[in-house]
Amino acid sequence: MSPKLLITALSLLILQAGLGPLLTIGYARPSFLLPFAVFVGLTLGPLWGSVAGFLLGLAIDALGGLPLGMSALAMCIAGFFSAKLAADAPVRLWWPWTVMVLLFAFVLEVLRMLLLARANQLPFLGLLLWSGIPSALWTTALAVLWFLSPLHKSEGAAR
Repeated sequence: MSPKLLITALSLLILQAGLGPLLTIGYARPSFLLPFAVFVGLTLGPLWGSVAGFLLGLAIDALGGLPLGMSALAMCIAGFFSAKLAADAPVRLWWPWTVMVLLFAFVLEVLRMLLLARANQLPFLGLLLWSGIPSALWTTALAVLWFLSPLHKSEGAAR
């Protein structure tokens, strides 16, 4: 993994811990780290996608109020399967990448809401509808902005 990706991961982790709670709309909170785990999986393969997803998920679990390993599991799955689903085909269009981020954001939110519902004796469906699905959509919207940004294009042009 290149130093540029490590600096990006650390920057996104700091943004997630510091700015993430401030960007909450209603009950929806975006994840800056999930699109990065999918990006690493797509560009570096399933092993690095899994490692990046696991380490970033573990770090955000340690910084947040969630049990250790819950986000790590979801992001590890996202990093691994994003590489496996893309196979060896490069993802140059915005919509396949967006669909993958939406799918994995939904999986992450289902796991998060299931754990929250079990721990607090709350209705799972209500949590998923009012917090989980909007959070997945908010994460996907940020991922589309990142994919369309000039920073992403300059990184792809350097290869």
